[in-house]
Amino acid sequence: MISMDISFISSSDDLSAIVQVLNVSHGTVARDFGFTRQNNPTNNAFIDESTLRTQLLKGIDLYAISTNGQLIGCIAIEKSAREIDGFYIEKVSVVPEFRNQGVGVKLMDFAVTKIKESGGKSVSVALIDSNTKLKKWYSAQGFKETETKDFEHLPFRVCFMNKQL
Repeated sequence: MISMDISFISSSDDLSAIVQVLNVSHGTVARDFGFTRQNNPTNNAFIDESTLRTQLLKGIDLYAISTNGQLIGCIAIEKSAREIDGFYIEKVSVVPEFRNQGVGVKLMDFAVTKIKESGGKSVSVALIDSNTKLKKWYSAQGFKETETKDFEHLPFRVCFMNKQL
């Protein structure tokens, strides 16, 4: 197991490296599913520093994971506006060369611990419904599919999964 450090990213930080991680890690999914800036402009494969900074200022908490000083992934936590003790996990990202080494699971465990410490009782994720590999990965971590939904601005059906804490 490689040694990894997780750190908080604030809106005042230089976001260029984290944007690169988001672009690269989500870029593989964008290619697999045929997403472009034109048909899916809000995808993290196409996020820029200004958009990410705005999201941080609106209240998402972003954490980066690194090994030997190299940024290799990130994860974001957002408090639900609708559920008193509900949270969302977003931007789960691991650069391709560090996948399948436990980095994503470490990020998820970290986020769930943070959510529990904040009084969270449930956590939800949203993903591409046809991404069966990712669904299985979330299921293995205790998430259960709750619904699927089509959104006019997205070129795919969204699957929502939830885990009670």
